[in-house]
Amino acid sequence: MRLIVRVARITADDRDYGRRFARAVADLVQDGHSLTVIHGEGTGVERFSDAKTTDAKTKESGNGNGNGYHWNQAECARFTAAERENRALVALLADAKVTSMGLRATDAGLLQLRKQCFANDKTRFRVEAARLDSRWLELICSNQGVPVLSNFSSWAGGEDHLIDPDHMAAVCASDWNADALIYVTEENGVPGAHGGILRWLDIESNNGLQAETLSDELRRRLEACAMALRRGVRRVKILPLSNVDCLPLFYVSPIVYGTEVIATLPRI
Repeated sequence: MRLIVRVARITADDRDYGRRFARAVADLVQDGHSLTVIHGEGTGVERFSDAKTTDAKTKESGNGNGNGYHWNQAECARFTAAERENRALVALLADAKVTSMGLRATDAGLLQLRKQCFANDKTRFRVEAARLDSRWLELICSNQGVPVLSNFSSWAGGEDHLIDPDHMAAVCASDWNADALIYVTEENGVPGAHGGILRWLDIESNNGLQAETLSDELRRRLEACAMALRRGVRRVKILPLSNVDCLPLFYVSPIVYGTEVIATLPRI
């Protein structure tokens, strides 16, 4: 099977979780699955098409392209953290005897990007994943390797961006024709209206969902889940990081941890 696994912040927060995740990946590879790992944090920062509107307190990114894009110190730290986490994941997988290759989202033309403008203000936009060229994923996986993709990306002209990794994972899963998309998160799953965690969530009907209790991050993740299902991904699951050891059993075990996201309406 082809699997996209989106994993959040395990190497920086807890090395034990990182080692457990690496062992789970090793088991999946040993079972013959083709696997791609996606990681990273989005900045949640909007950009402006006019350099004059940029906050004067920010500083230049230093890429020398003269396009007027500015990054503050917190964003620069996130860029560095994304690169560090990519190397750490590759090292953890190597310790688990898994051959992997750390890549940025746009390396070798893997992902094409687009600027998504806001309806109420055409000068504001965000950069997001638009399309995956899966040839490199196929090449690496066919040689028993695991691509490890950071959400660090470069726009034409040299601007650096951290794109939304949840949306990026959904694009990769649909364009790679993945059998499953699994989000390994710090959350336990999707909370239900009457307490507890929903084991199944129909994304089209939202039955049992208490939408007002969702965090912005979980709300965006569910939007990515819905997009993946509508575009043909067969299974989508949110799995708690604390239960990452269950990852290799995702297809054969009952839904005991996390939330399985489904869609009852026809796919597009």
